[in-house]
Amino acid sequence: MLRFELHQPYLANISRYYLLLPKLTSGQLQVLADHLAGNGFSVEIEAEGEKLRAGNETSTITVSRSGLAWSGLEMLDALAPAIPRLLRLPREVTATNPYFAAKKLSGWLEVLFFTRMEGLRLWTELRRTGECGLTPDEKSAISWVLTNDDQDVECVTDYPTEGCSLLQVGKNQYYRSRVPVSEFLDHLRTTSARFSKNCYLPRTSILKIQGGSLAAPTIDVDLREWSYLRFSPKTSNSGA
Repeated sequence: MLRFELHQPYLANISRYYLLLPKLTSGQLQVLADHLAGNGFSVEIEAEGEKLRAGNETSTITVSRSGLAWSGLEMLDALAPAIPRLLRLPREVTATNPYFAAKKLSGWLEVLFFTRMEGLRLWTELRRTGECGLTPDEKSAISWVLTNDDQDVECVTDYPTEGCSLLQVGKNQYYRSRVPVSEFLDHLRTTSARFSKNCYLPRTSILKIQGGSLAAPTIDVDLREWSYLRFSPKTSNSGA
């Protein structure tokens, strides 16, 4: 069972705090809106109900239903008291896969993972600071995709591997590597688990799988407090 844990990384280079949250239902987002409004924030729900923006005299907080909040100031005092209520609310059915989309290429399947933080600019800032923003449910989704795969996977490691190339991010050294899937999953770092040797998704959050098919993942299993969205195991946002 995946139990929710509060993590609030601070990315100094962009002067912003991030709070990792469960993947939220519309009802949970409204609970946060009501909670913040009751604590003196002016609140507006935007983007057709996908995120809220709350502000007072000192700070602005944005919360996305994808499971991420951000602000220039720390958010635990403002949001943490509402978390126990969030975790008691029922789940909500969604028609789309909130974890990944798959696109078939010639002889390959390209899978884009919808991570809260582990992609593009935030990926770079996390590597620069030595932090990690991959949540346990995201690791589960990656594991589902790679369950029946015994090939190598392109990733980033913090240890040298055969044939790797150096990747410098700030003062930290990483490596563009190809490692067996089993090694990648065993060493895939999350907010809850750090190893002596760590693997990370590429900056693009994309993994390429040779062959072109996915096993049907049981998405709704074991996510528990990290996701309140229910969807069909066959839902994979697959491209033609």
